[in-house]
Amino acid sequence: MRARLIVVLLAGVFWGTCAHASTVVRELHYGEVLFLYYQQQHFDAMVHLEAGRATGTIRLHEAEAELLLGGMLLSWRQWREAAAIFSRLLDAHDDPSVRDRARFQLARIAWQRGDAGQAAKSLAALGTHLPAARAAEAELLRARVAIATHDYPTASRVLAEFDGPDDWRAYARYNLGVALLDNGSADEGLAQLDTVGRLRSADGELAALADRANVTLGFAQLRDGRPAPALVALERVRLDGPFANAALLGAGWAHSEQSRHRDALTPWLTLRGRDLLDPAVQESLLAVPYAFASLGAHAQAAEHYATALEVLDDEIARLEHTIERVRAGSLVPALLAAEADADGLRPPAAVDSGHWRLDALPDRIETRYLHRLLAGHAFQEGLRNYRDLRFLATNLSRRADDLAAFDDMIDARMLAWQAREPRARRMLDGSDAAALSGRHRALAARVERIAEARDTHALASTDEHALLAALAESEARLVRVTPVLTDDARDELATRQRVLAGVLDWRLHADFEQRLWDARRDLRDTGDVLSEIDARLERIDALRAGAPERFDALGARVAAYTPRVAALAAAVELASVRQRDQLDAMAVTALEREVARMRAHELQARFALARIHDRAASVTTPDTAEGARR
Repeated sequence: MRARLIVVLLAGVFWGTCAHASTVVRELHYGEVLFLYYQQQHFDAMVHLEAGRATGTIRLHEAEAELLLGGMLLSWRQWREAAAIFSRLLDAHDDPSVRDRARFQLARIAWQRGDAGQAAKSLAALGTHLPAARAAEAELLRARVAIATHDYPTASRVLAEFDGPDDWRAYARYNLGVALLDNGSADEGLAQLDTVGRLRSADGELAALADRANVTLGFAQLRDGRPAPALVALERVRLDGPFANAALLGAGWAHSEQSRHRDALTPWLTLRGRDLLDPAVQESLLAVPYAFASLGAHAQAAEHYATALEVLDDEIARLEHTIERVRAGSLVPALLAAEADADGLRPPAAVDSGHWRLDALPDRIETRYLHRLLAGHAFQEGLRNYRDLRFLATNLSRRADDLAAFDDMIDARMLAWQAREPRARRMLDGSDAAALSGRHRALAARVERIAEARDTHALASTDEHALLAALAESEARLVRVTPVLTDDARDELATRQRVLAGVLDWRLHADFEQRLWDARRDLRDTGDVLSEIDARLERIDALRAGAPERFDALGARVAAYTPRVAALAAAVELASVRQRDQLDAMAVTALEREVARMRAHELQARFALARIHDRAASVTTPDTAEGARR
C-alpha cells in the first residue's frame, strides 16, 4: 500500500470571513445581507450586498462588506475575484485587523491554487490582530506550507508550538509524517505517524485518522522488511473502522513474512466475507490460497483459487454493466436526485457543504462501485461545480420568467395609465390650488395691515364681534330713548354701556399680541400645506407628461436583459454538459481501472491454479511408475 498525503480542509468548515456574531449592524440593508449569510444563502446574500453597494444603502460597513463578499466568492471558488477584493482591502485600509484578515485570506487562496510560495509570503506578513481561532488556523496553514516546500524543521517547530484544536494538529502531523517518508526521512516520518497512531479519541474522525496513520505506518515497515513492528501498528486499528480491511490484509502479510502462514489465514479469511469492491478484500482472494499453498494444502489452495476466479468473473461482469450505465448518463442524475426539491436544486453554501455524504448515496448499482471515486477531492469538486451550474441554470430560468412577467407588467401599467390619464388631467385642470394661494396671500397682507394699524377689533372672535354689535345697538337705542328717561336712569344706563364696552375693549387689547401670533402661525402652516400641494401638483404633472418615456425606458431595459439572460443560460447549459461528461469520464476511468485490477487478480489466480495443477500432474505414485515400466 503506497502512502499518500491526504488533503484536509483548513478549519473544517468555511470561515465567515468578517461577519461575526458581535457585529453591530448600523444599516438595515447590511443586516439583511448578514441574515441571508447566516442562513447559508450565500448567492442571495451576494446579490443583496451588490445591490446595496450599487444603490448606496451600504456605506457604514464598507470594509466588512468587502471582506464578507470576498469570503462568499471563495465559497463559489471564484479565486481571482476574491483575491482582487482582498488585495484592494490590503491597499486601501490602515486597520490592522482588516489587513491581517485580508492577508490570511490571500494566503488561503494562494494555497488552494497550489502557489505555496505566495502563501508563505502572505503568512510571513501577518501581524498579531487575527482572532484566536483564525490565528490557530493560520499556524496550521503555515505548517502545511512548510511541508509543501520541504521545510520540515519549520513544520515540526510550528506543530510543536501549535496552540489549537487537537484534531488539526493530528492531521498536520499525519501529513508531515507521510511527507517525510516520501522524502526519504524514514525514521522521522515513522515517528510522526506513530504519534498520531497512538491517539485515542471518542471523536470518530480523529479515531479514523489514527487508524489511517497505523495502516500507513504498518505498510511502511513491511516495505522496510520489519514485519514485527508493522504487526504492532496494524493491530492498533479498529476492526469496525474504515481502514480495517487494509489493516487485516497487512496483518496477514506481517504474519506471512515471519513464516506464520497459519496465523495469516485468520485475518485473510475474515476479509473474504467483506465487500469485494475493497482492494484489500480482492487481494485476500489470492492471499488465502497462497497461505494454503505455503502450508502444503494444495487441494484447498486450488479450491480457493477456483472460487476466486468465479467471484472475480461475476464482479467483472457487474462492473462492465455499470460502465455501460455510466456511459448512458445515469450516474450524475442519480447522485443529484436526492438534492432536488420542488423549486429546483438548492443553492451552494459553504465550501464544505458541497462534499457528498457517502451514507446518503442513492441505492443504485453504479454508486456501489464508486464510493472511493465519490470520496475523492477531484470528483467532489467536479460534482460541486455541476451542482453550482445546475443552480445557476435554475436561477437564470426563473430570471427569464421574471423578465417576461416584467414585460407584461409594463404593458399592464401602460394600459392602466392610459385609462386613468384623462380623469387625472380633468382633476388637475379643475384644481383651485391657485385660487387658494391667492386667498392666502390676501389674508397674509390683511394680517400685516392689522398689525401695523394695531386694529384690535379686527382680530376679535365671532362671539366678540356679536358683543361689539350688540353694544353698538344698545348705544343707539340709549340715544333714542334719552328724551323719555330721567337723568338718573340715563346716567346709570350710560355707565353700564361704558363699563361693558371698556371690559371688551380691554380684553381685545390684552390678547392682541397672542391673537396676532396665532394668526401668523396659522397662515404659516397653511402656506406650508399649500406649498406642498403646489409641489405635488407639479410632480404629478411632470410624471403625467413623462409617463410614456418612462414606460418605454423600462421596456427597453427588460428587452436588453432578455438576450443577456438567454446567452448566459446557453453558456451555463453548455458548461453543465461538459462538466457532466467529465464526471462520467472520471467514473468510467475509475471503473475500468477496477476492472483492470480484477483482471490482473484473475490472471494471477489462473497462473497459480495452473502451477498447482502442473505440480499435481508431475507427482506420480510408485504403482503408477512400476506399471509404466512394464
